[in-house]
Amino acid sequence: MKNVDISTTLAGVKMRTPFGVSPHNLDKPWFPGRKAAELFLKYVEAGAGFIYIPAIVPGEPTEAEQNLDFPTLFKNQNYVGRWMKIVLDNAHQKDVIAHIYTAKNLFNYLSWAKELMNTLRPALPPDVPVIAQVLVHDMDPGKWGEQTRRVAELGPNMIELNTGCPVGAMGHLDAKNLPPEAKWGMMMGAAPEVFLPVLEACVKATSLPVGFKLTPEVGYPRMLYLTEEARNAGAQFVITTHKYFVVPPPDIWNGGKGKYPGVSDDANILSDIGGPALRFSMYKATALITKNIPGIDTFAGGGITSPEHIVEAIMLGAHACQTLTGMVLGGIDFIGRCNRWLEGYMQKCGYSTIDDFRGLGLKYLRSSTETEFYYYRAYIDEEKCMECGKCAASYCPAISLVEGKPEVDDKYCSSCAMCTVICPVDAISIGPR
Repeated sequence: MKNVDISTTLAGVKMRTPFGVSPHNLDKPWFPGRKAAELFLKYVEAGAGFIYIPAIVPGEPTEAEQNLDFPTLFKNQNYVGRWMKIVLDNAHQKDVIAHIYTAKNLFNYLSWAKELMNTLRPALPPDVPVIAQVLVHDMDPGKWGEQTRRVAELGPNMIELNTGCPVGAMGHLDAKNLPPEAKWGMMMGAAPEVFLPVLEACVKATSLPVGFKLTPEVGYPRMLYLTEEARNAGAQFVITTHKYFVVPPPDIWNGGKGKYPGVSDDANILSDIGGPALRFSMYKATALITKNIPGIDTFAGGGITSPEHIVEAIMLGAHACQTLTGMVLGGIDFIGRCNRWLEGYMQKCGYSTIDDFRGLGLKYLRSSTETEFYYYRAYIDEEKCMECGKCAASYCPAISLVEGKPEVDDKYCSSCAMCTVICPVDAISIGPR
């Protein structure tokens, strides 16, 4: 068997594997300090290539937070959140395409982060770096710079600025009344005039590599401008997607009420959306930033639920990948399964290192105006065909049923390949005439 090395580097920092767990909301009572370390060490034991300490904010926990007094925290509406399952449609109840989450004030504090770091660091292998995530509920670059300096003193290997979290927008239904402080999180990532001075202050505050979380709300092509300016300001890596800010679907069988469990007035709450639905936003940002903005590393995140997705992201230029959905749906051992699959994949394909296939897919990336579409036609494999009739039941004029069997009329077939998508058994292919 060919020896393979699945280690990678991101912003000059080595990781034993390109895969690990995304920073996730602190909505469980075990998160402060040592208790959080117990969870993170399970990630390390499973094979994670890095560890995240999420949402480190200025200040110290309140007495209720310090004592994990959840009755008081809920009474004051702090430290709470909700998940909601969203499925594709009623015919595919097992196909979860997203989760929706709403939250308030789920943050980490410097004292908790220090306790966590002091517990973690002695147990970490040298090639499992710690990424500390900085978050300040303010637009003031000086406050962000000071918080970055304090977080860097805890001893992480890298700093990530959380400028993608949409929680700040969840508290305001009327956009006309958005206060200035709502520009942290999602709003900051979508507002270069606010974000870039903050980034510059944070880069100056530490010698550690600094990166930022890109929000999908910034859109294309603006994300390229934002990333280029961030690189020029000293950012060394970018996380290529985050959750979208969304309005959840109402319950159509219950008068339009909300579907969240355990909230007042059956509310349909402003939320964010995660899960597999984010993956294509991640592909877009990873590929287009890598192709257009040299000098900044891409850290792919969003929607990864299988090891194949990791390789796809790396082939589009990613240096490392992170997931939460994959672990939620597949358990903590999902990390180890992905590492083992990656090793087997590299052996099978003859790749010795991650660099052997990083970015390979970019040479095939083309715009539609640069690509020739051949005048092909559809072919039906009679041995595979179940004669279900689905291909002929759509709006295609080229396929019709003849004595119960689908037939293709060359005259009307434009080789659009819609029939290959419709067919449940892959009995239709597109080929030369």
